Amino acid sequence: MTVEAAPTNSFTHSGKFFNVLGLALKNAALTVLTLTLYRFWARTAMRRRLWSRASAMGDPLEYTGSALELFRGFLIALPTFFLPAMFVFYVAPLVMDPVTAFWLAAGFYLVAVPLMAAARYLMRRYQLARTRWRGIRFGLAGGAASFAWASFGWTILQTLSLGWYTPVARMNRAKMIWENTRFGDQPFEFIDDGEPLAKGLWGPFALGWFAAPIAYFGAFIIMFMIAAMLFGTGALPVSEQIPPEYGVVVVVAAIALVLVLMVLLWAPYNAAAMNRIASLISIDGARFKLRAKTFSLFFVSLAGWLITIFSLGLLAPMAGFLQVRYVLNRLEIVGTPKFAEIGQSIMDEGRAGEGLGDAFDLDMGVGVV
Repeated sequence: MTVEAAPTNSFTHSGKFFNVLGLALKNAALTVLTLTLYRFWARTAMRRRLWSRASAMGDPLEYTGSALELFRGFLIALPTFFLPAMFVFYVAPLVMDPVTAFWLAAGFYLVAVPLMAAARYLMRRYQLARTRWRGIRFGLAGGAASFAWASFGWTILQTLSLGWYTPVARMNRAKMIWENTRFGDQPFEFIDDGEPLAKGLWGPFALGWFAAPIAYFGAFIIMFMIAAMLFGTGALPVSEQIPPEYGVVVVVAAIALVLVLMVLLWAPYNAAAMNRIASLISIDGARFKLRAKTFSLFFVSLAGWLITIFSLGLLAPMAGFLQVRYVLNRLEIVGTPKFAEIGQSIMDEGRAGEGLGDAFDLDMGVGVV
């Protein structure tokens, strides 16, 4: 049976905005009151809420992680990241000469690049190990160190190419993660369709690459026009001129406009990359299909940014929720894997939480599954 003729099943996410917002507000309040200690319980509660609203073929996902596991992971990360970071950025500038402190900070940033990649991999491994569907749990094989160093190499190529290697790097990272992902004892595949991995991404990426100068130039023109209308030529009597304080409003509006234009101009690339990655994922012969669109992704991303900025980051999980719901409600699986033949995973679940993933807050407190 061809992919086109295979039966199609849709994923769904039934999470309601205000229902999730109520939990996010409660979590934010308790996190502030406990000086961020409650964040482990907040993450766990949010994930259980979102996982239980996500369904595939009519059956919901289940999240089995615990706050104590996340807290244990934090305790592991404390001496390996938090304390060194505090020394480098807060103590070293006070007790060392400026040149030594600068190079120490530069070295720390250099180490942080592969460390962040390893953190993302370990976070994905933990979340998959705590995710069940129809009683069977997911898993992630492979080593975080291998992913970290490969990702570090791709980051160097991105830097040397002034960013133009980014589409290939993004696809390489997705390929490495999905080839190591398991559902029970059944591996996922990242298939070779005979086309370049980054097929269809270069045009949208070029638009995104030029997004900054386009956004800044467009914002400058609009700001200039608004300023001309507000302040005129200066020939008006003083009593009729607009107060200079209005210039602050113009500057803030210009910065906001730049951010909006940046999100809009990157949306075609992000949508194309998400669709391309989904189209190459397979399990037991079944393929996936995602229908992300430029403008719908733009509005979801913009809403997430606005919520995060105006809440000072306290409601960042709402941005994650919007992204998770957006993807799942546009995701389909073409074909039906032989679920009856899939056995339970024998991979070690592990007992520690996400560790460095919590330090970098890579998933906005929601999840990257």
